Amino acid sequence: LVNEIIEVINGCLKNDRKAQFRLYEYCFDHMMGICIRYEKDQDSALEILNLSFIKVLKKLDTYNPEYSFTPWFKRITVNEAIDAYRKKRRHSEVFNRDADEIENLTVVHNGAESTDWIENEYLEHLMESLKEDEKAVFNLYAIDGYAHKEIAESLGISERTSIRHLASARKKLQAQLSTNEFGMKKA
Repeated sequence: LVNEIIEVINGCLKNDRKAQFRLYEYCFDHMMGICIRYEKDQDSALEILNLSFIKVLKKLDTYNPEYSFTPWFKRITVNEAIDAYRKKRRHSEVFNRDADEIENLTVVHNGAESTDWIENEYLEHLMESLKEDEKAVFNLYAIDGYAHKEIAESLGISERTSIRHLASARKKLQAQLSTNEFGMKKA
């Protein structure tokens, strides 16, 4: 598979349209999974994916084949999702800048991605209830492994605001997890 990817990448570097399509097919599921975590709307997620793929093609000459290709294109996709988030945020005032009792907040970080499709679908369903800012911070911290400092710099917010959004998202998700699908509290 590694040799096949290198062959496809070499074809893309020569502007071979078939190779570009093969690379798009190879990346699509993983990239779309990332995009859908950041966008509730399927069309917006697809737009982010396509913009990400264009960047992947433009920057392909900077890719070092000594390293795995997947984390490289994942980073580009996450950055594109962050850019889309910033654009949305500029058009609306979504941040509540009140920061109370943040110093005593402890968070648990689990940077591992779920590989189980059902778990991913369930997580996406749960995350639909989050505000955009909470969803962005939760994705960046809990799923993509960013530190609060990196999140703050990427989203143009303070570290304290990042921590607050993560805490709020975790609280909402935990509340949903403690309720079964019928809205009844688990015993």
